[in-house]
Amino acid sequence: MGYAYGSGAPLRVAVVDETGGADWSPALATGTRTYGAATPYLAFQHDGAGANIVVHVRRYDDAHPPELPGYAFPAAAGGFAAVYDANGTACDFPPSTLPLSCSGEIATAYVYLNDIIPPGPDIEARRLRLILHELGHAMGLTRHSPDLAISSLAARYGWPDGGQ
Repeated sequence: MGYAYGSGAPLRVAVVDETGGADWSPALATGTRTYGAATPYLAFQHDGAGANIVVHVRRYDDAHPPELPGYAFPAAAGGFAAVYDANGTACDFPPSTLPLSCSGEIATAYVYLNDIIPPGPDIEARRLRLILHELGHAMGLTRHSPDLAISSLAARYGWPDGGQ
């Protein structure tokens, strides 16, 4: 279901946790709460009914990378987001192997989280930072630092007041 640019309505994002384990789930829950608390223009939910974007979050490891249409999977990356329009055309940005020929309106995204992340006392913080970054890509941010880049999302979706 498309999002009306400049409508001021919240962007409804379904985040479906398909990681199959309790290790990524706490950071994923914190990540959606963090984005949701940063702006009233984001509304997160767990199922795809009525969502503008459905994000499937999955795990992988370098020995078994997923095969995704339009993408070359980068080895040793902490995570990866693959973004598609309503027609199933890859909309991701370089280094995508496909031309940027999608409609530009994201309908579905797949966030892959690599189990390569080494354990340590700060593992939850590192998982959260990775999830925030990949969720940003899933919502349409092409380049962003570890911050939430709400002003960039506001520009992309036409939210008033810079999304605040």
